[in-house]
Amino acid sequence: MRIAIVEDAYSYTSATGVRGRAIVQFLTSRGHHVDVVAPSERDTRRLTRRQYGTLNRIGRRLLPRREDVHGWELLADLLEPRLRSGHYDAIIARSRDVGYVLTRGLPGFLVYDMANLGFLEEYYAWGPNLRNVAETYTREMAILDTVHAVLSPHPIFTKYLVSQLDVIRGLEQKTCTVRLGAEPARHTALFSSSPAIVYAGSYYFIQDPWMLSELTKRSHYQIDCYGFRDPNQPFLPARLNYRGYAPDMDFLASYQFGLITLSRDRLRQHSPATKFPYYFSHGLPVLFPDWMLEGYDYPACAIPYNEDTFDAQVAEASTSHRWTEMSAAALDLSRNMRWDVVLEPLEELLVKSCAR
Repeated sequence: MRIAIVEDAYSYTSATGVRGRAIVQFLTSRGHHVDVVAPSERDTRRLTRRQYGTLNRIGRRLLPRREDVHGWELLADLLEPRLRSGHYDAIIARSRDVGYVLTRGLPGFLVYDMANLGFLEEYYAWGPNLRNVAETYTREMAILDTVHAVLSPHPIFTKYLVSQLDVIRGLEQKTCTVRLGAEPARHTALFSSSPAIVYAGSYYFIQDPWMLSELTKRSHYQIDCYGFRDPNQPFLPARLNYRGYAPDMDFLASYQFGLITLSRDRLRQHSPATKFPYYFSHGLPVLFPDWMLEGYDYPACAIPYNEDTFDAQVAEASTSHRWTEMSAAALDLSRNMRWDVVLEPLEELLVKSCAR
């Protein structure tokens, strides 16, 4: 099969970008021809100037009723000719902004790899603009209504997605769960009588940096933080112990627990976390907020907490016998979370689509 993976220009910096590269490698290893189609950084800068530049601002002043060209439309204008000329059997769009090109009547089997509900992400964000939320909702519904298949990252999210969007006819039938995964780790964690806790990831509203800072302030245990940039802000209740950026995930094996923090909205309650597979693959039991439903899928190696119970939960899981038992369960679970395992339903879906 000839398959196009449509990516965002900056996807390489994100956890979803790792999933995109895993999909490319997996499908290529199965004998498919795969092209990655994405706007370059230069394309993105040019489109941003077109959307927000001086000429556009002047146009708005001269014609007050004129509506701005939406950024997704500009991306679709850029990507559509490339996708049509490739004569692809299947096109997989991996973010909603570039995914809007799928509404342009493209040939082939159209797939939207849905990381989350974009309009609800905007709704629950810091200071949402409700007009923008409504605009995202309308365009996101157009994507879901157009495509032949939607990839969901977890069964809990699949159920939530279908329950929230009954306006999309046949959404349940065309939604396929394709889980988040991770590569097997080169190094795994060892027991320590003085357990250290690691947080690795982003520090946007979704991850609730205030909660992470509150845990750092209250806990008697060491919490180290990693990411692309220093997350410390003067308004946080305590300074985070930022250790920098690591080019690979080997550093996780130096810790005894992996930490997940999360905003307290309904969307995140039903959303999966990319951190579970990575922590598990390094033999780390995972601490997760007790309002996050996915964590309860892993009772042998995941521990629910809130700010008041955090230290007690860590202490209970830090005995040699208990920790060793949980670490072994995490490693055992991670074998079913390898990319080559979790992506199997995607290839089955594509092969069946071409057979039809």
